[in-house]
Amino acid sequence: MTSKVEGEFIELEVTERRIVMYLPIEYKLGAERIFPVVFLHDGDFLFRESINVIEQNVRAGVTEPVVFVGIESEKRNDEYTPWEQEALFGNWSFGGKGDAYLESIYQTIVPYVQKHFRISSEARNMALGGVSLGGLISLYAMYRTENIFKNFILISASLWFKDFIPFMKDSLLADDLNIYMYVGEREGMKKSNAQKCMVPNNKIAYHILQEVSSDPNKSIKFETNPLGTHEDSFFLQYFPNSIKFLFPALKD
Repeated sequence: MTSKVEGEFIELEVTERRIVMYLPIEYKLGAERIFPVVFLHDGDFLFRESINVIEQNVRAGVTEPVVFVGIESEKRNDEYTPWEQEALFGNWSFGGKGDAYLESIYQTIVPYVQKHFRISSEARNMALGGVSLGGLISLYAMYRTENIFKNFILISASLWFKDFIPFMKDSLLADDLNIYMYVGEREGMKKSNAQKCMVPNNKIAYHILQEVSSDPNKSIKFETNPLGTHEDSFFLQYFPNSIKFLFPALKD
């Protein structure tokens, strides 16, 4: 339900890619105010369905109001994967076009939004995130050399993906990032393919990130749910926690 929403949803097309933005009510009330911004894969799914909870957290003084930018993809199996992988079943293969997809975000979408809206251009006030394959490509983005985002949201990231854990172990990563992770304990439980490694690989990834962080107790938050499955209800339940962790309300 979104009947209580006080902000504004906006639909745009940037270089033939549809994006959906959410501007909090504070955006209209403060004409000079610059806002933190969260870029998300899979369009507006995460923030549209949980915006009431996020706004309640803002009203309660625990979350800073932020602008959301949802980026849509018609070829997520290709754009949300860092390299090619054969199909797990049927013709559900992965094209490994993640680098080109991230380049389109960095070179077109981010500059466009920064030019036309009052959002921060400072990496510490910008986040990138997603669910499932969207979480995977967000984690992959952390290992690229651009210094655009300092905050990342990894919800049920598809870390069963072939060779990704070895990639993390062999790659360098900045130690000044802020990361929110969630995975449900029942994800992949009934799978017989690589997806059965969903939960253990997420926990391995969490420990890898802890080891390279200079202050893991403050910069990384990992949550899980013993009943959690790979379903929207759990993604939406935990997404507001990521905003509360990465963008806590500023203290006077």
